[in-house]
Amino acid sequence: MDSKSKIGLTLDRLFYQTLIKSPDKRVIYKNESKTYRELFNDVVNLSKGLNEKYHSGTRMAVLDWNSIPYFQLLFAIPCSGNVIHPVNMRLPPAELIQTVRAAGDKVLFFSKEFLPIAQKIEEMGLIKKEDIYLIDGTATHPSYLNLFKTGSENYSFNVDENSTASVLFTSGTTGTPKEIIYSHRKITMAIWSILTLLSAYPGNSRMDASDVIFSLIPNYHLWSWGTPYIVTMIGADYVMDGKFDLSSTIETIKKQKVTWMSMVPTMLYGLLSHPSSDTLKGLKVMVGGSPIPSGLINAATAKGVELTSIYGFSDGLIAGIGSIMEEEQDMGKRNALSTGGIIPAPFSEYHVQRTSEGEIGEIHFRSPWLPERYENDQNKSEESFTQDGWFRTGDAGKVTDRRVQVSDRIKDLIKSGAEFIPSALLESAISDLPEIESVAVIGIPDKKWGERPLAYVKLRSGQKFDENKAKNYLMNLVDAGKIQKWWIPDSFVSIDAMPMTGTGKIDKKALREIFGKSS
Repeated sequence: MDSKSKIGLTLDRLFYQTLIKSPDKRVIYKNESKTYRELFNDVVNLSKGLNEKYHSGTRMAVLDWNSIPYFQLLFAIPCSGNVIHPVNMRLPPAELIQTVRAAGDKVLFFSKEFLPIAQKIEEMGLIKKEDIYLIDGTATHPSYLNLFKTGSENYSFNVDENSTASVLFTSGTTGTPKEIIYSHRKITMAIWSILTLLSAYPGNSRMDASDVIFSLIPNYHLWSWGTPYIVTMIGADYVMDGKFDLSSTIETIKKQKVTWMSMVPTMLYGLLSHPSSDTLKGLKVMVGGSPIPSGLINAATAKGVELTSIYGFSDGLIAGIGSIMEEEQDMGKRNALSTGGIIPAPFSEYHVQRTSEGEIGEIHFRSPWLPERYENDQNKSEESFTQDGWFRTGDAGKVTDRRVQVSDRIKDLIKSGAEFIPSALLESAISDLPEIESVAVIGIPDKKWGERPLAYVKLRSGQKFDENKAKNYLMNLVDAGKIQKWWIPDSFVSIDAMPMTGTGKIDKKALREIFGKSS
């Protein structure tokens, strides 16, 4: 059999069952929508046009919020034999443009909101004007619609499963963003694993084709955690709303009768605090990006929201999803059980590498979809990837009771004296205080102990903070045996706004810089 005629794990194959079973299910963006049948035809026609104009392997950047044109490009670019680069528009402009340069992008698709950046890329000579396409108009640049060519459903994509489909960059929370490449096979295997985790194991926020799915994760972050590919594979209605806005999100949930969502904790905090948060009752939510604090679990439970957690990273996409091991009717206990540990992803392996002191263990992970290295960065690759295929996650944790428990980022563990304080667990405890909207604990230098914890807190609107009350509350948890006395922060600092990374996490690196400037 000719290699080009072999049936492999390529992204076009995610459509085929859906075209038979549910071709009229819809992908919705604000007041627009398209059926999967229409979208597949778009992918065929756009892929054909890209294949005719650009040689295979051309890297193509996309700069937009989640939208229908972006959905088309997530399939059409890889299926044309080229490589999609979802650009992180939340990076500072200089860093954003540097990722375009580092990726070697030769084509850019953008929405008019990002015209100044597109013009800067053009002025710098990184991409020629004739290769810069506007996806929501024609005023300044050629329209991407010009690339659509008439094709048929019998059009052969002729893509090898091991060819590169996408280039991504890490979020940069631990330094300069690092380049990663994913093949068709790696993406498809990861999507398959996510769907298995969300359907084959008991737990909260399970997903099936009857759900109306709405991901708040931008496509630049692991293709919205793979959601456009997931919904296409199962043929579920999929909702997008562009740039995240609390009121618009609430209205979209109501209007489209959304049943399942994915988001980071800060987004869920905002939705639960909205005056119309009762709209969320009965919603199934998957939260990732950082641990789910106890206070957030309690707030979600009070609103009738079902939670589960996803564990993964740009360097490996999916590693596990929260689950429960027994039936539990109480929503609070269900949510707590669901986020207390994760079920490892199918086809994946874990082991915990102990330090020489034996005090903490770093989780090591490997899977068929794990990239082998960071591109063009041998030193970081050698630091993060072992020769036998393990990825050093940078997370401290353990494997127990058939689940993986992640206690903290190793870099966020606070070494006080000869012992470690897990900042994530301490943050979870502090988050239960009703006046706290969000909290981040960092280690600061201490002459006697090496490091001591400092808690930055953002308060809910109209609330005041009493440090003595907070410390007394934490002492009650000490008396109950839930935390250690020496974990209690020496001081608390109220902050108007938490610094955030491009992926919606609290930026502890920025908080350390804030402390350094104030000390």
